[in-house]
Amino acid sequence: MNHLDKRAARRIFRDPKIYLGTIMYFGIVNTGYAGSFFIPTIIKELGYTASAAQVRSIPIFVVATVTALIAAWITDRLRHRFWFCIGGLVIATIGYILLLNGASLSAGVKYFALFLIVPGGYVTQPIVLVWMSNLMSGHYKRSVSSAMQVGLGNIGGIVASNIFFEREAKDARYPTGYGVSLGLLWICGAACTVLFWFVKRENAKRDRGERDYRLEKEDRDNLGDDHPHFRLTT
Repeated sequence: MNHLDKRAARRIFRDPKIYLGTIMYFGIVNTGYAGSFFIPTIIKELGYTASAAQVRSIPIFVVATVTALIAAWITDRLRHRFWFCIGGLVIATIGYILLLNGASLSAGVKYFALFLIVPGGYVTQPIVLVWMSNLMSGHYKRSVSSAMQVGLGNIGGIVASNIFFEREAKDARYPTGYGVSLGLLWICGAACTVLFWFVKRENAKRDRGERDYRLEKEDRDNLGDDHPHFRLTT
């Protein structure tokens, strides 16, 4: 899809993959933003304040960075995205479950939960972005889909800034913030699952030749990822 016209625009905006990708990003990006609200409070419980508390946040993001790089390398080697997205969501989910039971946990266990939530999110979030790009062909469609995914998906950040209430800050208990963030993780997971099965079904149809009729249409030279020879990444 190397030129943009009315037919190309219709193909772009009628593609369910774009909307699923946007929902995926909306669900996971919330966790990326939410950490900035509860990480300082939990570290403060350990007895650190100001610069000392900031230093104690460094190991969390070091682990998250290493985890993200390893996941990126492996998922590229295997040419598969879905199960890595789900794996990151499961890891982050365990962390949120721990924090939701924070009343009975020590500050040290809560600190450990951060080593699950942040790296789990760092695994899924970049893979969600690259998976969408893998599914798009043609620079116009890839540009529009990326803009929609990030532009609309970042509404998840607005959600994150409005669910951590000061009245719930005692002992970093934030039940509303943790609960909503956990729910959004699995909105991402649901969208990932629907996209995965959609892609598998679509690839099977192309293997059987059920999309070859598109080569008879007027825009057969500008189909992008709708071309029957294009295979979608799972």
